[in-house]
Amino acid sequence: MKLTKKQRSELREMFGGKCAYCGCELPEKGWHADHVQAVIRKLEFSGRQPNGMRKIVATGEHFRPENDTHENLFPACAPCNLFKASFDLECLREQIAQQAERARLYSVNFRTAERFGQVRITATPIVFWFEKYSEQLNENAA
Repeated sequence: MKLTKKQRSELREMFGGKCAYCGCELPEKGWHADHVQAVIRKLEFSGRQPNGMRKIVATGEHFRPENDTHENLFPACAPCNLFKASFDLECLREQIAQQAERARLYSVNFRTAERFGQVRITATPIVFWFEKYSEQLNENAA
């Protein structure tokens, strides 16, 4: 689905001009319109390149075309949208919660920073910005 400039501007402001997930300020350009429920794009391989590699090319089709609606879009920063991939919200929440432990397992830099008190892992629940924003709106309306 192609958004008009007006639709894109309205989407960007949906949660106060911030990423629906992490809450960072969204720039005028470079942010993503994320499908909350994934559409999962159909991909195919192109012919061989001179270096022997093959490119992956989007066909423009989706496995879940019913999810390609304006109501299913959230504004997201590029890092959040790319990490989210096709996860649903609860799976995304679980994946984010696992990141610190993964870093502890696989990164000597992380373990060093943790030993010296530069990093501390918490069991803080993952709450997305859109949830906090909606709660603020409800509190202000009451």
